[in-house]
Amino acid sequence: MNKQKRNASLFIIFYLAAFYGWLCFYADHTWMRILGGSLFPIIGAAVSIYWLYRPFRILSTDHRIFIILLSTGISLPLLSNLFWLFNLLVNGKTGYPDLSFVLWLSGYVFFLFALIYKLKLLYHSLSMGPFLFNILIFMIAAISISYHYLINPIIELSDEHQSLVVVYILYPILDIGIAFLAINIFYMTRYTKEYKAFLYLSLGFLVQIITDTLYIHSLINHQYENGGMIDPLWTLAILLLGYTNFQVEIFSDDIKWISNSYPKHSDNGLLLNVSVIFLAFLVMQSTGWNWNALVLGLVLSIIFIVIRQISMIKQQRNLLHDLWYHAYHDKLTGLLNRASYQQDIKALIKFANENQKKFAIMLLDFDRFKNINDTLGHGIGDQLLQECSTRLKQSVPTTGRVYRVGGDEFIIILQDASENFCKRIAESILETFSKALAVNIYQISITPSIGISLFPENGSTSEMLLKNADTSMYLAKSKGRNQYEVFSPELNKKMARKMQIENDLSQAITNNELLLHYQPKVNLQSRKIIGTEALLRWKHSKLGVLAPDEFIPLAEDTGQIVPIGNWVLYNACQQLKQWQENGHDDLLMCINVSVRQFQHKDFLNNVKKIIEQTGVNPASIELEITESIMQNIVDTTRILHELQKMGVQSAIDDFGTGYSSLSVLKDLPIYAIKIDRSFIINITEKDIAMVKTIMNIGSNLNLTVIVEGIENEEQLTTLLKISNQDIIGQGYLFSRPVPAGELEKILLKEKL
Repeated sequence: MNKQKRNASLFIIFYLAAFYGWLCFYADHTWMRILGGSLFPIIGAAVSIYWLYRPFRILSTDHRIFIILLSTGISLPLLSNLFWLFNLLVNGKTGYPDLSFVLWLSGYVFFLFALIYKLKLLYHSLSMGPFLFNILIFMIAAISISYHYLINPIIELSDEHQSLVVVYILYPILDIGIAFLAINIFYMTRYTKEYKAFLYLSLGFLVQIITDTLYIHSLINHQYENGGMIDPLWTLAILLLGYTNFQVEIFSDDIKWISNSYPKHSDNGLLLNVSVIFLAFLVMQSTGWNWNALVLGLVLSIIFIVIRQISMIKQQRNLLHDLWYHAYHDKLTGLLNRASYQQDIKALIKFANENQKKFAIMLLDFDRFKNINDTLGHGIGDQLLQECSTRLKQSVPTTGRVYRVGGDEFIIILQDASENFCKRIAESILETFSKALAVNIYQISITPSIGISLFPENGSTSEMLLKNADTSMYLAKSKGRNQYEVFSPELNKKMARKMQIENDLSQAITNNELLLHYQPKVNLQSRKIIGTEALLRWKHSKLGVLAPDEFIPLAEDTGQIVPIGNWVLYNACQQLKQWQENGHDDLLMCINVSVRQFQHKDFLNNVKKIIEQTGVNPASIELEITESIMQNIVDTTRILHELQKMGVQSAIDDFGTGYSSLSVLKDLPIYAIKIDRSFIINITEKDIAMVKTIMNIGSNLNLTVIVEGIENEEQLTTLLKISNQDIIGQGYLFSRPVPAGELEKILLKEKL
């Protein structure tokens, strides 16, 4: 790129040298001088158009339209000179044809259209009212000056020019409009990457305006002749316009983000005030500086108008800054907000489509943030969010942006992002939050869950990208939180299945799709069946039989676990009653109870009601609860005592993996503890030590010990070797969970 710019700069220098050399060499040869005066501009305009269209493919749609208008404006002077050259070569006439004048000035009209279009894009987020008002005042002042010094002398030209008086008058009028628009665009882009491009654009138009002014002045004084020394300056202006696009590659990769700092669009007020003051100065000069009451009043009025204008501009700028900042920034954290994200993502998608770019969005929220607000208060929660925002900004590269879109939910946009790059950023964020945050007097540990969605692989619209990022984040949370997930089609299928399960869960009981399987519990020493555990299954009408691991967590999250738990309790008790009537009087029915069901206000009443309805012996019921209920030990103890009064037995499931405290366990009215299967899968020396310790605890507290997950004789042998009491076991070694009819056949066997 630098080499191309250097070559273009050298071309302009050599081109001007050749043009002036031609004019000087043929100064005394009118026909040859005019041949060069028409031929060189054709070459310069053609080169300028080539320069403009050179990077056309990589430009955005908006910039392409601007280039097309600008190129059309250059093409018309090219046609103008072609017609002049044709008239010279074919007809031998050296004068500039009237049609060439019209074509030349038509190019100025397209320059105006191009600049107005660009300025409209820059003003797209602001009201056009003040802008148009400033244009009007500036144009009045500029036209007044031009009329006095240029237009009026043109009207007084000799008769030979009267046919083109209107054309000559258009020069200063169009130049005034071009000058104003170019200056405005230059001021508005001077803080952006477009600055250099529009610097050359403004310089090109400035050269054009100076050349036009010299031309009109020479014309008025009857000093201009075709093929004169000012002619190369017009071509220089056109070449500078084409040279502008050598800066396009520098800013074409820029995305129209919401600016981090308020854009100061009020600078054109300075131009407005200067133009009015200059007009007043010329009026004073025209009166010979003769002061009187009217002149003094005019001067004072202008001074106060300028002061008032400056004051209003300052107030409006401050007000606009406040309004703009609050419209696009989050009040608490200072990060960009949802409105900013929505505008940025639209611009980014448009840019990425036009330039074949990729990007990613990361949706992030903080795990169990609600607990912070509930326990420490919203004030601490707000301070925590501010600290989290700071850490997030530090973890994201400068090409990315962080948005707070609500509560503890954040979105991160990463430009030019591959999947591996996103993973590195996600891991960096997780590492950053692995350390506690200091908030007031607290050291708070909080972790994020992150979902990642890539453009265009995971979606071509903002809605689809956000939906897929949300899906990924949901999966990250379901896997235990403090993780990240990248969206994939397989993930989408999993989530679609999960959503279908979640949606159909509420109708599972009504549609009679739930069923119970039963797994026998065996005395390991005698291998006799002493009981059975009721295990829930769901025979989905479309998905087939679903394992509890797939739908129970969803039931917990949605609250459906309470009616489902009551259904399990009722049907298990009803089945137990039937088996007891068939002669299995000593059979114990174990039923799992979820934490949410256990803590429900009607739990005890439901248990009592079901026992009465089924007529089952409450002593034959064992309710298994998980260790996590120990977090609320007061209510747990009360409920367990009430169950004991009913005659219902209780057991702690998955013992050794959760929250059990021995100081509490000794006072709980429980019947048994159940050792989690994770301790006997590999049955290492450490596992053996742990199992033996739990067995000793059970023995010392007079609790029955139950071991689940026994799958082979080696495990059974090891357990029998280390046990010092009768222990109960269950697992595939004895029987898989089976329907009630099959279990009844198993019950007829004496041993397993």
